Amino acid sequence: MKNFKSLMILSLSLIAGCTNVASDLGRSIHPAPSSALNTDTLFSAASDFFAEVGYQCNTNYEPTSLHCSKALRDLYIHQTQAVVQIYPGDDEAHPHTLVTTRWDEGLIPGEFISSEFTNPDVKAFCEYLRAQALGLCRWQQFPA
Repeated sequence: MKNFKSLMILSLSLIAGCTNVASDLGRSIHPAPSSALNTDTLFSAASDFFAEVGYQCNTNYEPTSLHCSKALRDLYIHQTQAVVQIYPGDDEAHPHTLVTTRWDEGLIPGEFISSEFTNPDVKAFCEYLRAQALGLCRWQQFPA
């Protein structure tokens, strides 16, 4: 009976796993001075850009937001995924919000995974928006 309990606990610990989430600083996307950047144009440009660098993008999660994800690590015991989301804003001061997170799921405990995350694809996307004279990314200031 002891062996059965030990085997059961070991089996459950192997399937249970851990989920850890780390996020980059939020950004607001503002139209460039000579641009009439709207949500449709931004979502189209973002979908094209992120698809080109390996993300799967869709608007099925929320019809008013863009959700893109990319597998960074896909091992039997651990998976890591980068997620980029763009939401339309409520006012002219913050017309669109861009957030990016890293999701880790698997058997590697959170103590061994960095809690800091910077997504180079988001940085490249912001540079792309600026180069195309569509918009500018700014660090988002959250009220205290």
